[in-house]
Amino acid sequence: MSDSPGSKPSRSGQPPTDRLDSWKEIAAYLGRGVRTVQRWEREEGLPVHRLAHDKRGSVYAQRDELAAWWDSRRVTLAGQPSDDASSDAPRVSPRLERITHTASMTSWPALSSDARLIAYVSDAGQDGTTPQIWIQQIGGSALRLTNAEREYSRLSFSPDDTSIVFTASDHAGQNVYEVPALGGEPRLLQRDASCGQVSPDGRWLACVPRNAIGIRVAARDGIGFRTVAAELVDVACATWAPDSNAVVVHARPGAVLEPDWWIVPVDGGSPINTGLVRLFRERRMFTIPTGVAWIEDSIVFSAAGPPRGVCLYRQRLTPSGFQPTGAAEQLSLGIESAWLPSAAGGCVAFVSSRADSNLWSISLDQATRVAHGSPRRMTRGPFPLGYLSLTSDFRTLAYFSYRLGRGEVFLRNLQTGSERALVEAPAGDKGYPAISPGGNLLAYGTRMPGGEQAPRPIFIASLRDGTWRELGGDCGGRPREWVDERALVIERFARLNSVAVIDTETGEQRELLRSGEQSIRNPRLSPDRRWITFDASRPGEMPSVFISPFRESPVIESDWVVVDQRASHPFWSADGRFIYYTPVGTSPMVRSAVRGRCFDSTAGSVEGEPIAVYASIEMMMPAYLPGTAPIATPDRIILVLGDFTGDIWLMDL
Repeated sequence: MSDSPGSKPSRSGQPPTDRLDSWKEIAAYLGRGVRTVQRWEREEGLPVHRLAHDKRGSVYAQRDELAAWWDSRRVTLAGQPSDDASSDAPRVSPRLERITHTASMTSWPALSSDARLIAYVSDAGQDGTTPQIWIQQIGGSALRLTNAEREYSRLSFSPDDTSIVFTASDHAGQNVYEVPALGGEPRLLQRDASCGQVSPDGRWLACVPRNAIGIRVAARDGIGFRTVAAELVDVACATWAPDSNAVVVHARPGAVLEPDWWIVPVDGGSPINTGLVRLFRERRMFTIPTGVAWIEDSIVFSAAGPPRGVCLYRQRLTPSGFQPTGAAEQLSLGIESAWLPSAAGGCVAFVSSRADSNLWSISLDQATRVAHGSPRRMTRGPFPLGYLSLTSDFRTLAYFSYRLGRGEVFLRNLQTGSERALVEAPAGDKGYPAISPGGNLLAYGTRMPGGEQAPRPIFIASLRDGTWRELGGDCGGRPREWVDERALVIERFARLNSVAVIDTETGEQRELLRSGEQSIRNPRLSPDRRWITFDASRPGEMPSVFISPFRESPVIESDWVVVDQRASHPFWSADGRFIYYTPVGTSPMVRSAVRGRCFDSTAGSVEGEPIAVYASIEMMMPAYLPGTAPIATPDRIILVLGDFTGDIWLMDL
């Protein structure tokens, strides 16, 4: 506005046409910000129109209608504070509204352009069923859009709100589809791809290829494609900027370099590193690369760290260089975990789920190797934990937790139930523990700030005399398991994780497993140290569990034996004759079951069909957190379980 009460909207600087063809033009005409005029449309009846079948999916308004509307409301609206960051008005807490009320396994929310419709994936509170895609009007009832036995994820609306783009995964791989918002048959847009999203101008479809290298940009209907930013690897997420000129992705600039949030121009220009991951790492926090939303000059994402838990943050970026400007704004309170944001119409939708994650145990029948009875809680509190490690006598369990408000290693006596935090080490965050077979030594790592290649030091603490030493300022990986009282298995982090053995006296390393195509995770040694089991996967594919001989020279991929496909987080029975693991279910972020297969250590082969060992329909294993593989004693399985049910909330910014 000009902006005195009683004045009409100023037309200076506007193009000589009676129609305004975007929120930006409407906002400029009224002299307010985009969020303000979008709120006026929702709450005050601002006359904005939509071309429901236009490919651009744009809004428009007529100047004379806006002028008449303003005249009728100018006394009320002229004195209202702007919703924009440039306003000097005191900041008001965002308005929150709960959208779903099922307390179910709910994920991947997507908002329509006017924030009046929301789509999401949910099991609708029916435990044990395959989550499907649903759509509902804000405040209305939900309509189910799919019914197949697939894993659905990465939902987004088309700009005209007439269809929903999504990723569907099954045994054949991942593909990008769209389905009419009012129901109908899904249509294939891109094969061997995920994270599909149509640009705000309706012209392009961006998605992540199966190998997670670069961004694939195709025509809106999915025909033809070109790859941009091929120098980026491990690409996850692909969300368009409001101007349709760039996408924001989480990726690595090289195979051994650290990931960060990048801005990728779709015209083929060089990607721009925002430095957000490094910025949060310096605050002892880490961003969660499962979802990101772009709203005006900011991106919204989830980050975790003590003592807040998993919260939503909004970070403003400079207009040209896309660098963080000002402090990140915490949007959620941290009472529950807030993640998977989606933004539109000045609002952010997100999933709020209970931040409950604790140690539990379930009894084992030694004859059948099957769990029986109800799980028993071992710890309490809403704190992320993991990296379970046992002594060879099964008496002492080491694990990591944020229970004290910072990363600490805890040592638990499994006979008495008593435990203590590790004090035989310097002050500061500690994690990734591995206790030696005899219980004399404990290796651990710590999260260190760094640039493109963050250092990963390993420390060795003596539990007998309380001394400690630094094995190396950058060992390239984290401790996983001791071979004996000197050699230590570590997982080395890169685009393709690898596994090595490090000599804790000399610091020398030797590669243990070798693959040029698969990333290796979650290694566990057999009790007799003759075999190693692990899960491995190619980028963009589901993991499988393998077993390999444990020997001096690296074992190549052709010598690995498959235990089961679409499975991960393997661990051994106490006698080494059985391999347990967690099958991948309908959601890759959690696991709800444990299976197992007999192992012949003489022949080095698995025998018989997999058997069901344990299943839960309420408490889940958080597979999205690293280092949460269970562990077995002669009479029980110890595992990380949590209640990850939640609902979708809408935050009006």
